[in-house]
Amino acid sequence: MVQGKKATAYPAMCDKLSDQSHIHNRVVVDGNLITSRGPGTSMEFALGTVEKFFGRPKALELAKALLVVRQ
Repeated sequence: MVQGKKATAYPAMCDKLSDQSHIHNRVVVDGNLITSRGPGTSMEFALGTVEKFFGRPKALELAKALLVVRQ
């Protein structure tokens, strides 16, 4: 499913990825594929999804309203 795409995964699953160059990133967006490391990255994953569908300004606005530091 992620072959040929940049991705990250839960630490126990990272060795299953053929391209491990992004495994230390908390969230990775490659085209329509959005992956994250696990439950502790859920807010960043959600904001990445908002950014993908609605743009960076909307994600930053939402992050600010939720008191999440986002750059």
